[in-house]
Amino acid sequence: MHSRTSLWQVPETCGWNKYVEDGADAIAQLSWTILRPGVCQDVPTAAASQAWEGPTPAVVHVHWPEKLATALGSDKAVSLIRHLKQRGARVVQTIHNVAPHETAASQPWFQGMIDTLTDGVHFFSAEHELQARASRPGLPKACVIFPHPLYTSVPLTRVGCFGRIREYKRTADFASALLADPDLPVQLVVLGYADSQDTAERLRALADTDSRLLLQPEFVAAPDFEAAVASVDWVAMPYRSLHSSGVLVTALQAGRRLLSPKPLGGTELYGSYDAERWLVVDPWTDEAAVRALSRVIASSRAALGLPTWATAARELVSFYSALRARPPRMYPEES
Repeated sequence: MHSRTSLWQVPETCGWNKYVEDGADAIAQLSWTILRPGVCQDVPTAAASQAWEGPTPAVVHVHWPEKLATALGSDKAVSLIRHLKQRGARVVQTIHNVAPHETAASQPWFQGMIDTLTDGVHFFSAEHELQARASRPGLPKACVIFPHPLYTSVPLTRVGCFGRIREYKRTADFASALLADPDLPVQLVVLGYADSQDTAERLRALADTDSRLLLQPEFVAAPDFEAAVASVDWVAMPYRSLHSSGVLVTALQAGRRLLSPKPLGGTELYGSYDAERWLVVDPWTDEAAVRALSRVIASSRAALGLPTWATAARELVSFYSALRARPPRMYPEES
């Protein structure tokens, strides 16, 4: 027995890459049942179960087949896929890597067997398909092509405020403004000793309530300071007036993007203010700076042009349904 809308992914879980988890969550939103029998996990350890238990999946979606070979052994892994096919499952592969991660002696045979048992393939691009087919002739003709989807969890953009925290730097005010929106995907790194107890307490209170603030209220040696500047995406200088600044020059030398008021000396000293490199807010207000930074972050991510997982899941479910509407692929494939 099997549900016409059930899916088993190989591996079932993958702690080092959220692709499998994001895909499962998105497909589940389309009323598909995600099966996790404990046969194949994301690490090269013994399988939790050596035998299939429970209903046969409508679709077996293989991401990294070598993980199944590691869990069960190559022979048992092929036997399991063949057994599920005989019970009505369709096998789909996403070709993440043209060559497998593991290179065991049996891997070429195993990969070839999985390819010939596969009913349909997902490629990330037409060029990806050409490259894969050149070295893996056993792959089926049926395929769907769409790019790697965006991950559902958005990586945080790291913003840094550096140097001794003096009152003119307005670090606490800027931190409060930047973190006011709980959904803004930023992480603020504040590194430096605060001159005033009031500023230190404000920053500590904010760090205690918002995990996006990484506070290091201490003196830092020059090499550690330079490494910290190089570790962020943006260096923010929320000053009312910006002139000679060691933080500014270090950030420029490190190739960091800058968020600041217009510096004294202007383009004669620093060249043009290309928004891709230097976001100048003039006149400076914390609110205007946060709005400008938010727009740049949002536009840079929108420019990627990659599908969301909601869109990708619809593509996959449509592909699954098309494969299930036709007889399973037999080996050798008929030309």
